Amino acid sequence: MQRLALVVRRTDRGRGRYRWLLVFPAVLVLVLTARIVSTDPVGYGVPFWPFANGSDRVEYLVMDHVTSVVRTLRRLDAVPSAVAAEGVEVLDARVGASSMWMRVRMHVPDGSRCREVTVLGDTGVQVNSRRVDC
Repeated sequence: MQRLALVVRRTDRGRGRYRWLLVFPAVLVLVLTARIVSTDPVGYGVPFWPFANGSDRVEYLVMDHVTSVVRTLRRLDAVPSAVAAEGVEVLDARVGASSMWMRVRMHVPDGSRCREVTVLGDTGVQVNSRRVDC
């Protein structure tokens, strides 16, 4: 005699049940990081899509040029005039003994943007910048 039985396979949900506890925080961290980076992609060094648009790429090219001008000049007091000669508008500049601060305005396809540029050190120049309101 042959006996037939209905067999229902039960899935073990114990392993995948709490997977969302790992996935959700990871996705949340990625989304928050993307939001923060997209506020100033030039300052964070990621001027590419999906964080940056065309104006951000133009701003990055201008800031790259400003950085190269700063690193090629020997004297920090000559930097604002050299940057202004390249088409970047220098709004304010303060030169110290081994540091310099300047506010520059650049024209991008969306309008104009301003950045504060800080230069530290005579040798091994370190250039930092952040976006500010004009």
